Amino acid sequence: MSQPETQYFALLRAALWDAPLCIDGPIDWKAVMQIAEFHGNSVLLSDLAARMDDNEPSPQMFSRMQAAMRGNLMHQMDLKKILVSALKVLRQHNIEPVVLKGFGLAMFYPNPNLRQFGDIDLFVGLENFHEACKLLRTIPGGYNWGEEVDLGKHYNIEFGHHPMEIHRVSADVEDAKEAEIYAAMERDGLSENVQRVDYEGLELTIPSKEFMAFFTFFHAWHHFLTTGVGWRQISDVAMTLHAYHGQLDCDKLRRWLVDMRLLKPWQAFGYLMVEQLGLPEAEMPFYDASCRRIARRLYRKVMKVGNFKRVNNFKFKSPKGRIGHKVHAFLCIFVDFFYRVTVFPSHAFREMKVTLRMALKKNMQKN
Repeated sequence: MSQPETQYFALLRAALWDAPLCIDGPIDWKAVMQIAEFHGNSVLLSDLAARMDDNEPSPQMFSRMQAAMRGNLMHQMDLKKILVSALKVLRQHNIEPVVLKGFGLAMFYPNPNLRQFGDIDLFVGLENFHEACKLLRTIPGGYNWGEEVDLGKHYNIEFGHHPMEIHRVSADVEDAKEAEIYAAMERDGLSENVQRVDYEGLELTIPSKEFMAFFTFFHAWHHFLTTGVGWRQISDVAMTLHAYHGQLDCDKLRRWLVDMRLLKPWQAFGYLMVEQLGLPEAEMPFYDASCRRIARRLYRKVMKVGNFKRVNNFKFKSPKGRIGHKVHAFLCIFVDFFYRVTVFPSHAFREMKVTLRMALKKNMQKN
């Protein structure tokens, strides 16, 4: 681990747990903030820098940090206004949305305003989906691409640069057997056992504690497989587990992880949360130190790829023509496979198998 990486994690741990900072020698703020920006949690470190009495950044660096903090705060205030409007119009018609991620996770941080996020995610379910979309289109200032359709997991409405996603399902699961399992989990966590919480004076409905823990990890896992996962998303999992320590039904959580074949990835991510983020081992359900070799490979991948930063030029160079496009799409499946296989080989093979089967099915339906 390089010195900037060591300093980055020392600063991140201090910010996450509001704990004393332990760093020997001067901080390479330029290198550290490059890492933080790459992983989507630079505002956390900027706030910490503003509270330090020594080893602080240069005036120029500090000025940029303060500007980023102001921008993040304004963004969150705008999102909260949109959320208030959305809740008002939906509740007037007896639709109670479940807030996914975003505001639901921010309250687990020492200062909710420092958790960076880009949009609002509202789960309304299949039954209320069309009515909810119709109602939310009446909010002034929203822009959308027309009527919602039944394909895909969510419908988007944009309010300036602030998107809102209305979810009919919380995640797309391609494998048929796992989709059935996930649907049962969704009923449990997003319908039968939801929580009512207060977020800075705003009453929110959020998922059950077990579903919050699982879904926060599942979201990070999905981004690891596709666009890249950063330490912001991994920190979300750690802070959720910390907040719910001693309150989780661990038998249920373990059953969900086993049924979805995700126990080993959960443990690998968990090892990193304990070792790098400082999550107490006792607060990490099913912690397994024997995952260290997998976790180290995962660490290298996370540091290289970052938060939503996976860019593969080959995947964006689809040739013209029907045959060429199909061949390119087929090869992209193997590009994804080689990206994943060095860390989780069994999952890489399974994901490739499912993707190939789904691609073949879609092709047969078109023909």
